[in-house]
Amino acid sequence: MTPSPLHVQRVRDEEACELAAVAALAAAEAGAPPSSALDLALGLAGQHYADIMTMVSVYWRRVRFALSGGVVEPDPGVSAAGVELVRLIKDAESNGDDLRDRLNVYLENSFERRDFELRRRIEVVPVYMIIVLVLFFMPAILLVLVGPSFLALLRALYEV
Repeated sequence: MTPSPLHVQRVRDEEACELAAVAALAAAEAGAPPSSALDLALGLAGQHYADIMTMVSVYWRRVRFALSGGVVEPDPGVSAAGVELVRLIKDAESNGDDLRDRLNVYLENSFERRDFELRRRIEVVPVYMIIVLVLFFMPAILLVLVGPSFLALLRALYEV
């Protein structure tokens, strides 16, 4: 069972945003302010995920330079993980919160989502194994176990 292209793209978006969050966390640990930390993180993650990080950085610039009360809607190409990361940085910057705590919570939630998805996919494997067992192995086992008895019964009925 191959995953759909949308699922693959969503997983890739989440990986890119996790990489950016880890890089922003490292920059925040070094003492960078939130906006500089995200700029550095987007540049670093853009080395591996250029298409995704370009859209997120455009959204970040729009959010950063928007009017103080204005709500900026993300472009359709920006992933939900990217929007969440940008809004987290913007909130930390505007509220004066510690960016490291917020990024730790973001990464923890991201890893929990990934773990939940993996467990959900693992729970389906026994069902597929049972289907293979019933379709392929059970008929062969029945043929080996019941076949000689059935042949003996046919011989007995034929001789009568």
